[in-house]
Parts: sequence; structure tokens; C-alpha cells
Amino acid sequence: MPSNNIPHYLYKRNHTWWFRKRFVAQSKVIEFRLSLKTSSLKRAQLLALHLQTLCLHMVASLGDPNQKKNLMDSKTKQTIDSMLRAQIAEWTAEETERWFDRPERTGEDLDRILEDIDTCLTGLSGRIKLDNRPHLRQDEANIILDKLPHLKSSLSESDIQEIARQVALGKVQSLEDTREIILGRKSRWNQPSPAVPQSAFIDEQEETPTLSELFDKYAEENKAKGHAGRTQKKYDWYRALVISFFGDVQVHTITGTMGRELYENLSKLPLNLQQEELSASPLLELIQNSDSKRIALVTAGGHQGKIANFFDWVVDRKHIKSSPFPSKSIPQPKRNHKDDRQSVTDDEAKLVFSHPLFTNHMGIKTQLIQHPHHYFLPLICLTTGMRTGEVAQLYIDDIEDVGGVHCIRVDKRRDDQWLKTPNAKRYIPLHKEIVRLGFLNFISDLKEKVGQESRLFPNIPLIQDSYSAKPSEWFIRNFRDNLGQPKHVTLHGFRHLFRDKLANVTDSEERICRLMGHQTSNYGSSLPTSQRVMQDLVNSIDFQDITSDVKPYTSLCMFHQLNGRA
Repeated sequence: MPSNNIPHYLYKRNHTWWFRKRFVAQSKVIEFRLSLKTSSLKRAQLLALHLQTLCLHMVASLGDPNQKKNLMDSKTKQTIDSMLRAQIAEWTAEETERWFDRPERTGEDLDRILEDIDTCLTGLSGRIKLDNRPHLRQDEANIILDKLPHLKSSLSESDIQEIARQVALGKVQSLEDTREIILGRKSRWNQPSPAVPQSAFIDEQEETPTLSELFDKYAEENKAKGHAGRTQKKYDWYRALVISFFGDVQVHTITGTMGRELYENLSKLPLNLQQEELSASPLLELIQNSDSKRIALVTAGGHQGKIANFFDWVVDRKHIKSSPFPSKSIPQPKRNHKDDRQSVTDDEAKLVFSHPLFTNHMGIKTQLIQHPHHYFLPLICLTTGMRTGEVAQLYIDDIEDVGGVHCIRVDKRRDDQWLKTPNAKRYIPLHKEIVRLGFLNFISDLKEKVGQESRLFPNIPLIQDSYSAKPSEWFIRNFRDNLGQPKHVTLHGFRHLFRDKLANVTDSEERICRLMGHQTSNYGSSLPTSQRVMQDLVNSIDFQDITSDVKPYTSLCMFHQLNGRA
């Protein structure tokens, strides 16, 4: 999901949404950071809106820091009450998420969880009435007081007892809310939030950094995230573009009118506009003086998204209160997106794998197959649906035995490995057809010869932080153009073919997304330890008609060269 649709106070860590927001009160910055215990964006947004209200109440309740407070005065009680309500929201979110995350929910499951809730409610209610477990009071109270350590030393024993009682009552409320949500009834989250004073978080705008200073910080953060060098170069280009239009000004001086003007000029950019040109001349002058063809609207839309992300980041860092740059995407003409992803047909794939390289182990330029990836990389793309770059960057130890299932691990464990998105991290069980063609024997022979720490296909060179360029170019030249095949016959076209075949054997969008490395929020770990179900799913795809003429791997001797640049 584009980041400009995600509120700045939400961020994701390990598939879980977190709430983080800073407020300014009495010249002090107060930051709240809480796990929302959910992987659902909608539920996170709902909880975050409620938390904002509670946090604002807490900030407003702090009052003048120099004012002396009595024990458990009204403001202290209000602070504790606000924190307790936030804790109730967290408990409820955790329990309901655990229920809704179940892949299947039967009537028996519903009866069981309702029975568990009723049992807990009965125990808590009895404990509250009798107050017969004084040894639990401090632990109960600390659930809230650990988040408000400045209050601990000022509270009496009776205060602790009252706080513990309120925490127990809060648990009761959370369980009741959980039951209402599970049963589909109207929950507390549907109630309107009370109005709160706005003065608690207003921060007067003074001096702000310049655009170049902010882009430096932005680049540092992106580098820390592990972005590839080519991605960093793109950010350098956007830096030059933005500064070419606005100048290297303090960010708060950029108005909405100025931002809108840049937005409207993005679709007028000339093709192949270089960073050096942007650094030397104002953008409007470059547009006016250029005779080049304009960029496509889809390219302009990509530029809009990157610039909007930058200004959203500036807002998130509290340098300005709102973005001067429009967040709405540049309108695109209606297109039939099925045409954008035309798959390779079985007949077209059959023609590829009927080439003498596959049927007789004859190289294109040499008597033997020149490099191992010439034989195995197209077969892997066909039978796994992996992206070309994902296959080309594999190491030998990325072929793993996962609970008795041989899988390819797509991951970023080394400096020369990248993931297109966090969701791309996954296991893909090896299809029985590529096993039949000797891939595991090839892995075993390689381990014996070079060990398992080496790259699987060391012949493929790294070009602009990508291993996909050379094999893609080689495949297109030899198996598309030389065979007179249509333009969609590429290594990436095999990915579309795999997905289409996968969709024919399963209705589970979650499993399709998991194998393809697409976004899905219905499971917790990107590397599950059980792959039996996924193996059965993959093996239900029939590639026999496509690869029936392929001669299986025999030994490393069938390759002209194991190392050396392709």
C-alpha cells in the first residue's frame, strides 16, 4: 500500500502495526509508542484514532510541571485512567486479532472461546468483590505504573490497591469488549471519541532545515534500511528534481500553491532528463526549452509517489505540520491491465525447452552448455514463479531442507542479495519436475566441489546492483528473438505463467500471494517451518507437457565453465 495512504503515526514492524506519536506540552516533547498487536491496517487505524484521543487526554492532564500535586489528585487519576483505557484497547486488539487470524473458525471454536471468556470473567469478578489476593495488587497495578514510573514513588498503599482494582475492572471490560466484537455486535470502538483540547500538541513553527539537509537525512535513513545502490541513485535524482524546482529553501517556506505547481508540471518533464541538467538549471526552464518527447503518465505518477513520500517523511519528522505536495496520484488513462501481464503460453514455453540446449545439452556458442544458469535458471523461473533477480542472486545454501521438504529460500542474508518488498521473503518448495531433471543432484555436486557458501550461479555479473540484466538479455536474444517468439516471451513471463497455473489449482489467494512473494496479511511469519501443504500445491501444477523433451542433468561435466563472467 502506498505510504501516502498510511497515517504518519502508524508504522509496521515484523508484520505488526505500531502507534507512535509525539506531542508538545509545556515546552516538553512527550512520545507515545505502543504495539497495536494487529497486522490489519484497518484495525490499526481504528485503534490509533482511539489512542490519539487517550494520549491527548494524558498530555492535557499533566498540567504545569512546576505545580505541586497531591497524592492521587484528579489529574493523577485522569492520567492513570487514560493509560488504563489505552491498555484495555491493546488487550482487546490482541485477543480479537488472535481470533480473527485463525485460518478456520468453527461453531465449536466459537463456543470454546466464549466459554473461556466467561470463565475468566467469573474469576475476575469474584476476585474484585472479595479482594482476596493482596499479593497480586502490586503486580496488577504495575501493568499501568510501569508506563508511568514518575508516579510510583508518590503513591500510597491504598492508592496501589485502588489502581489494582481498576486494572482488574479494565480486564473485565476488555473481555466484554472482545466478546462483543467476536459476536459481531456493536463494540466500544464504534462510539464517538470525546472532544479534546488542541493546545496540547501545537508547536510553533520557527526555523526548519533546507531541502538539501532533509534529503541528506532521508538518504541516510533509506541506506540504513538496506536500499540498493541503484535505489539511492534514484533518490539523488529526485533530490535534484525537487531542488531544481523549489530551490534549496527552508522546507516551511514551500506553500501548497508551489507544491501544486510542481505536481502539475511532472507530466511535462522531458524524456531522459539527467541529474546534471537538473543541478545546472531551473526545472521550468528545462521544460520550456526542451524539444524532447514528454515522459509517460505512468512515469509521472511514479515521480509523484516518490516526492509525496519524501514530504510525508518531512511531516512525520515534525519539520512541517502538513505536506505542501498533493498526495493524490496523477490520473491515468483506463487500461486493460491483463494486457500488461500477458503470460507465456504452454506452446511458447514448449518451444523454449525444445531447444538443443535443453534436449541435447548443446551450448549456443560452445559444444557444451556454457554456464549452469543457461540450463537451470529458465527451469527454476518456470517451476517456481520466482523473479529473475531472485534466482540469479541465490547462494548454494539457499536451497534448504525445511521439515523434509526441499525449498528455495528467497531472503536477504548477504550484502549482494535484495528483496523487492518485505513480502518477497519466502520459501518455495521445489516442484517434482525440476527435482526429476536433477536440480538436487546439481546442488549436491556443487557443494562437494565449492562448498555451500558460494553463489549458485557465480557467472552472472552484478550490473547496477542487479543480477537480472545479463540472464534476461541472454534469454530474450536466444529464446525469443532467434526463435521468432512474441515480446512477452521472457523469463519474467514464466512468472505470470506460474501464477496462472497456480490459480487454476487453488482458490486460496493467501497461498498464491505467499508463493509469489506478494503482500498478504493473513499469516504471521514469512518463513513458516511447515511446507508440506505448499509442496502439495506446487506439485499439483503440471509442467510435463512443457518439459517432456528436456534431458536431465548428468554431471558438472555437461557445462563448459562453472566460473568466469557470463
